[in-house]
Amino acid sequence: MPLPLAPILAALLGVIFALVGRDEVRRTTSAAASTRSFLVLTIVAFALLAPAAGYFLAFYPDWAWAYLVPGSRVPSAIDLIACLLSVSFAPLTFVWTAGALRRHAVRELVRGAGALVVLLAIAVAMLGPRLTVAGTYVQYREGYDLQPASGTSLGVSILWIDACLCAGVLWAASRLSSPERARRATAR
Repeated sequence: MPLPLAPILAALLGVIFALVGRDEVRRTTSAAASTRSFLVLTIVAFALLAPAAGYFLAFYPDWAWAYLVPGSRVPSAIDLIACLLSVSFAPLTFVWTAGALRRHAVRELVRGAGALVVLLAIAVAMLGPRLTVAGTYVQYREGYDLQPASGTSLGVSILWIDACLCAGVLWAASRLSSPERARRATAR
């Protein structure tokens, strides 16, 4: 997970989980942060999304920063703070989406989610070519000795970690979408 895309993806996860758990969000009068959906999203964000971003920051720092800065020169504390701040967009957008759902502000919700999708599309269009190659910051800037990411350990890592992340998100969302099934599974 490249760090420049992490906040946008985290924000989209917040919107998705609020929409999946919309029945609970609309039904309860307590704060959105006290819902089961919020708890599951927060666990997904900090137990799946943060390690996915952190892995690339640790092992492929130049790629994780999308070759915008030399990753080896960024202190690890800054990496950690940037990773945690990026992932914290998930709970924040969940709370915003829950508020819009409770007010039945469909236009506001569509505009906000649409803006996130457009922002992601623009970011992918701008950073996409950078993320398809493996190399160092200097190699990218000088344009020499770059390899396609698909043929390297970076490519394998991207596939593996993204597959695990998608599987975890889908599993967690499926648990929220069917609360009756989840209650029966925990009662056994």
